[in-house]
Amino acid sequence: MIKNDDIVDSLNELVEILNDRIRGYETALEDNKDPQLDQTFRQMIIQTQKLRSELAEHIVRLDGTAVTDATHTDFSSKIHRAWINIKAAVTGKDRAAILSSCEFGDNAAVEAYEDAVKEDKLPAYVKDTLRTQLDELRQARNQIKSLHEAAS
Repeated sequence: MIKNDDIVDSLNELVEILNDRIRGYETALEDNKDPQLDQTFRQMIIQTQKLRSELAEHIVRLDGTAVTDATHTDFSSKIHRAWINIKAAVTGKDRAAILSSCEFGDNAAVEAYEDAVKEDKLPAYVKDTLRTQLDELRQARNQIKSLHEAAS
C-alpha cells in the first residue's frame, strides 16, 4: 500500500519546481527592459502560484506540509539550475536570451510533470490535477516558445 508520505514527497518535488519557476520569472521580470514581456512574466508568476496552491491543498489533505522557497533547495538541481541560468541570460537584457532561458525552464517543468503523471503511487484524483496543470504548463511553454521564435 502506498503511504501518504510517498505521495507528499512526490507532490513536494513538483512544488519545488514551481517555486523555481516563480523565482525564474521574477528574475526575468526584474531585469527585463521590454515592457511587452512584463505582463507575460507576471501572468506566468500568477499561474504558477495558483498551481502551487492547488498542490499544497492536496498535500495538506494528505497530512503533509508543502515545501516553501526556503525549506527545500536540494531537489532536482537540474531544474533549479535551469531557472538560475535566467539570471545570467537577463544580465544582457537580450529579449531572445531571456525567452530562451524561460523556455528551457518551462521545458524542464513540463518534463517533471510528465514523469509525475506516470507514477503509479499517485491516486487518480491527484493525477487528474497534475494532468490539468501539465496542460496549463504546456500552453504557457508554447506561448514563451512563440515569443522566443519571434524574437530570434
